[in-house]
Amino acid sequence: MDYGRERVRKQYNSRNTATGKFASRVVMDGLKILFLLMVLAAVVGGAFLVGTVRGIIKTAPPADTLTVTPLGIASVIYDANGLEKETLVASGSNRDPVSYDRIPQDLIDAFVAIEDARFWTHEGVDIRGIMRSGYLLVMNGGISGGASTITQQLIKNNIFEGGMERGWGARFVRKFQEQYLALLLERNTDKKNILINYLNTINLGANCLGVQVASQRYFLKDVSELTLSECACLAGITQNPYYYNPIRFPEHNEVKREIVLDYMEEQGYITPAEKKIALADTESLYERIHDNNLRIQASATPYSYFTDAVITQVLQDLQLELGYSEADAYTLLYSGGLNIYTTQVSTIQDILDEEINNPDNYPADAFKWSFTYRLNAQLKDGTTVTYTDYSIRNTLNLSNLVYGSKEEIENLVVRFKEAVLEEGDTVADEQIYYTLQPQLAATVIDQQTGRVLAMTGGRGEKVVSRSLNRVTDTLRSPGSTFKVLGAFAPALDVGRQTLASVTEDVPYQYDGTPIRNWWDSSLYLGWCNARSAIVYSMNVVSVKFMMEKARLDRAFDYLESFGFSTLVRSETIGNRVYTDMVPTLCLGGLTKGVNVLELTDAYATIANGGTYREPVLYTHITDHDGNLLFVKEQNTHRVIKESTAFLLTDAMAESTYNETIKNSGISPTAIQASLSNMAAAGKSGTSTDASGKARDLWFVGYTPYYTLGVWSGFDDGSVPLQGNVEMNGYHFTVWNRVMTRIHSGYRYTPFAAPDDVSYVRVCSLSGKLAVPGVCDQDPNCRPYYEYFAEGTEPLEYCSTHQLVTICTDTGLPAGPYCVHTEKKIYYMLNQHGITPTLDTPYFYPFEDGTYCRIRHTPDDPDPQTASGGATDQIRW
Repeated sequence: MDYGRERVRKQYNSRNTATGKFASRVVMDGLKILFLLMVLAAVVGGAFLVGTVRGIIKTAPPADTLTVTPLGIASVIYDANGLEKETLVASGSNRDPVSYDRIPQDLIDAFVAIEDARFWTHEGVDIRGIMRSGYLLVMNGGISGGASTITQQLIKNNIFEGGMERGWGARFVRKFQEQYLALLLERNTDKKNILINYLNTINLGANCLGVQVASQRYFLKDVSELTLSECACLAGITQNPYYYNPIRFPEHNEVKREIVLDYMEEQGYITPAEKKIALADTESLYERIHDNNLRIQASATPYSYFTDAVITQVLQDLQLELGYSEADAYTLLYSGGLNIYTTQVSTIQDILDEEINNPDNYPADAFKWSFTYRLNAQLKDGTTVTYTDYSIRNTLNLSNLVYGSKEEIENLVVRFKEAVLEEGDTVADEQIYYTLQPQLAATVIDQQTGRVLAMTGGRGEKVVSRSLNRVTDTLRSPGSTFKVLGAFAPALDVGRQTLASVTEDVPYQYDGTPIRNWWDSSLYLGWCNARSAIVYSMNVVSVKFMMEKARLDRAFDYLESFGFSTLVRSETIGNRVYTDMVPTLCLGGLTKGVNVLELTDAYATIANGGTYREPVLYTHITDHDGNLLFVKEQNTHRVIKESTAFLLTDAMAESTYNETIKNSGISPTAIQASLSNMAAAGKSGTSTDASGKARDLWFVGYTPYYTLGVWSGFDDGSVPLQGNVEMNGYHFTVWNRVMTRIHSGYRYTPFAAPDDVSYVRVCSLSGKLAVPGVCDQDPNCRPYYEYFAEGTEPLEYCSTHQLVTICTDTGLPAGPYCVHTEKKIYYMLNQHGITPTLDTPYFYPFEDGTYCRIRHTPDDPDPQTASGGATDQIRW
């Protein structure tokens, strides 16, 4: 740039002109205004910030009342009538605090290393940690590690009740107050006092609050006796008490435990040699935890299946609906003093439990046993080894672990130990637990509200809380229960089909997949309507209705709308793509299966006139003082029209009648479910293994009041029921006895037809209006009265049935002068394929134009009286 004298003079002269002076003045004035605006914005912003900060601090708990002593209160579960059913409290929760001098130094160091490395030097708030989190948020869009100190965590858990606020704004206010109080607390409280209160408060999984409770729960020892290996295990649980629970997920805890040991070494708390010794204890550590857990479970009084399910649903809602972290949700549930009001009706629950566990409801051979086993042995070379029931199965090359008696299992265990243990080996610990087989699970739902009234997740004694609940946790093939939901519900609802619509039961395959009925594979019924397909559970007709009337994609959509969450549209597992969108969908051919709760609720949707209500186990939650904390809301939507729901109900009600179809001897599938004191409808289901043996038994049925779903099978799905247990319909027996008892005292109530349903006499062969004097002459397919949704009634009369006059002398259609004749009913249909059906004898066998010409004129002699009269058969 030119800074010479001449250049400077020219610039000076240009600015001294009138135009230059005006421009300079405008620029300077603009800069002054901008500066004043910036100063004003800073003042206003600063005032607002100061006011906001003062407001947040003013609403914080008073400093002079600040306390962080654990004050955990047990949560209580109530039934639908407000009666106390269970108390949820961590074992010794906040009732067994320990003093600082009882805490091992390794435990203190482990928690500080993983949770708050600068705990001993900061003043309650870790500025470096906050700056690090801010940097990670800006650079990576996320934070891999929090900046909350032990002091802040203690305040959040014990003053802010784990952080009960909703929304980012409230969360910001709480976080700011938490930091403010942390600074105050550190000014007035010794670090050791803060740390011991934290260690007596922290959620350590398995309902454990505090290190003493956790030490007893996992290691059966006082906290003062913990080793470095065990201390690292406990410290690794804190950040996610569910995921890092060493009982439920030892493999997750093992990874976190190693990280704790790494941090302790990096921060100088332990030497590399001490770390190596702790890592060498890994396998033995988790074996001890497992064995101790079995001992505790054996002596504990377990929660009921219903309470187990309530706990799961509440924990999910606290996280998904209220925004709690998993750790905070557990802390609040087990020590937050919650009052949880469930939908359980105790009288119905008692009936369900009694009938499921009533031995009189089962055949004599339905009392078999499976087992779980664990053996810890020390071999003669000093090494330790653990054997399980899977070891028994593999070592002895067994196909399953189901036996007729406990004695057989005990003998099996003896054989196994003889096979794997040698002289000099010693048994350190051995445990075995038995489970009654086959299992049966059931749940009762009030279809009008979607409330689950009772739930039993298995038969036999329940010995463990939060154990396998076969109503909610087990997925099995639903069998034919999916026919109504996947084939006929969509076909009737939008496919312009009716219960009188017909299709043919003949040999059938779709894209190379053969579809067979459940009865004799050589017997086909011929033309059948949708009502009969439901009542007699026809496989071929059901699949044809789904594929040809409803459409496969529509059927899948309807099933999802019914509330099924485990269906697979397309999922790649390994190198194979799985999908449930296949012709066998309506027969229960699923990738994963369904659980009892969702299947029962799907039928409750039909019972509720087609409106789906999400199944709920509780209505609302209050805090310890009775203040409303959360109201459980339901997903509610219409799946099928009310008229469709009634049509399906009326057809399923007929499945409890004792009738046969087309004189075939095939009866309805749910005769044993018929109730004497109430109208009932429902659908049975049976899934089979590769050999065709029944594996799962279902019946889901309902009355105008309640819906009850029942499943039975072996826990080991590879073990079929058929061939192992007498197939006497014991699941129907349980259903019938439960429903009979819970409706005791109720007035008999039929299923009421909605106003948009009509009642029309139709031909069961054609689905059209019955022709008087014709269709009713058929002994195979008689007319009947059918319900129709308004606007779907048939308008045409049956043309399939024809009443033909036959000459008894020739067996041909009678000519105009035949003397001896009779009326015969025929189907004006063609034979499809070469396989005969029950309709085949009724097909019209004559070609067009064929009739008897034995008499050409009225004066021709009677062939039965004329001597030597020969018949003259003419085909045209």
